[in-house]
Amino acid sequence: MTTSARQRVAAFWDVHVESWLSGEDQLPRPLQGWFDSYVGVGPGAVTREGIPEPYHGDLLGLERTPRMVVLGLNPGEFRSRFQAHGSIFAKEIAEHGSYSRWATTCPYDRSPWTLPQEMGENRYYRARLAFTRRWLQDPSADHRDLLIFECYPWHSKSITAPLRPPPEIIEEFVWQPIAELPVRDVFAFGRPWDGIAQALKLPLTGELGSGGTAYGSKVTGRAVRTYGLPSGQRLVVEWHPGAAGPPSAEETALLRVALVGGSHAEVSP
Repeated sequence: MTTSARQRVAAFWDVHVESWLSGEDQLPRPLQGWFDSYVGVGPGAVTREGIPEPYHGDLLGLERTPRMVVLGLNPGEFRSRFQAHGSIFAKEIAEHGSYSRWATTCPYDRSPWTLPQEMGENRYYRARLAFTRRWLQDPSADHRDLLIFECYPWHSKSITAPLRPPPEIIEEFVWQPIAELPVRDVFAFGRPWDGIAQALKLPLTGELGSGGTAYGSKVTGRAVRTYGLPSGQRLVVEWHPGAAGPPSAEETALLRVALVGGSHAEVSP
């Protein structure tokens, strides 16, 4: 039986996270170069005390095949109560039997993470889910439709150095599984992803907004760059001054018309 890229990647991380949960933290050969590719300092220093988190969502389509793929930078700040050995999430992963199954449960947008006495509302995730609903023009879209891949799977409070992952690693662990999904566009928000795309030597296919062709955006400084992925899919990188999140409903409608055509009709989340 032929193993798909999604099955291969999910199985790899299931084994690695299970090993980590058991107290081992050796980096197999494919991961060592990935880990060494970023060297942050101060608040950007990387820790391996937290669960490595390469993606979130239903990678295998156990409940529903994702219809939206968004790229992140890394899993963010290490929170020992949730992400350390013996933590809340470590126990949840063990109960679900694998990282891949746990990742389908939307752990960062449910209790206990979102409890007021814990971390509260996850604005990062909610903004990307709202964008998913707007882009798909489907207000019923939920966490099963959204798949998030991280550029770098280990935790740090911030990013203080360039992220320059080995292209062959991103090809194997990110582009190949995405190629199996029924998505035309893959989205990345924030200017750092423009530098990452260039470092990965992806071909630039379009320039909209600031520094490119006007497409109706009313936000001064908003820039959109599109890059070709090996699969023929398209990476859409968007950023604007003062924020690294998805565009508003009105701006999403303008971007959708510019990239895929159609009318300016919106669907509110």
